[in-house]
Amino acid sequence: MEQIDLSFFIEPPELTVTAMLQIDALAPLSMVAAQPGAYYRSQPAPTEFMLYGLLENALGWHLSATPRKQVMDDLKKSAKKSAKKNVAWAKSPWITGKPTGSPEIGFVSLLQYHVAFEGLEKPVQVDTFDDLWSQQLRDTGRSFFGGSRHYDASLSDLMTRERRGDVEFGDRAEHEVLRDESLLLAADGAKIQYKSVRSKFPHYYVSPTVREYVIPRSPYLFRLLTTPSVSALLKDAFNDPSAPLYIGSNDGWVDVSYEEL
Repeated sequence: MEQIDLSFFIEPPELTVTAMLQIDALAPLSMVAAQPGAYYRSQPAPTEFMLYGLLENALGWHLSATPRKQVMDDLKKSAKKSAKKNVAWAKSPWITGKPTGSPEIGFVSLLQYHVAFEGLEKPVQVDTFDDLWSQQLRDTGRSFFGGSRHYDASLSDLMTRERRGDVEFGDRAEHEVLRDESLLLAADGAKIQYKSVRSKFPHYYVSPTVREYVIPRSPYLFRLLTTPSVSALLKDAFNDPSAPLYIGSNDGWVDVSYEEL
């Protein structure tokens, strides 16, 4: 596994570099900033945490929640040791603050102390439309059954019989849990508990959801402040990103340029 250089975090967050981040949308964007209900409403512009996510994606920092928390805890311990030599920073959020997570998914950025966004240079007009989006969900109940087109090939005959009405699936008391041959050779009229086939379906099922998309009429321009070390990392990252770049949903492809001012 490639080593990730996070030594910048040990340096005090002296934000002496001003830079401009230009984001050009290559596809419609859906930038949902809160836990949605039945409708996924997009923001007209990326939120601060979406921008942090964009930077980390370009840098190749793909850490899930548990290792990310461990890394952040270890970095803050090292930073505290470093701050003993620099009393001016001893009470700064970099040392004493609790890392802040995004409200929508709890994403905690490793850059939050060393990059500060000053907002959009100017508002960007957007056109909007709604589309159906295939949301991937996990369910231990019966929702998986109607939400997935895919299942184990051994169920082909049984699923055909279910569509013809020869057998019935359900989760009431009269529906019986069947296994192995007794499942595949169930008699006509059998009432079968959903649990009988759960292991032969994907862990996730698809639920069509109405999602709002925006089409920006011009690029997004964000001014940011950062440290020399982080700025050098970002220049290299956006010249040769470690992963495809997107904002919001993973079909919101973008092209990004980074320039020091």
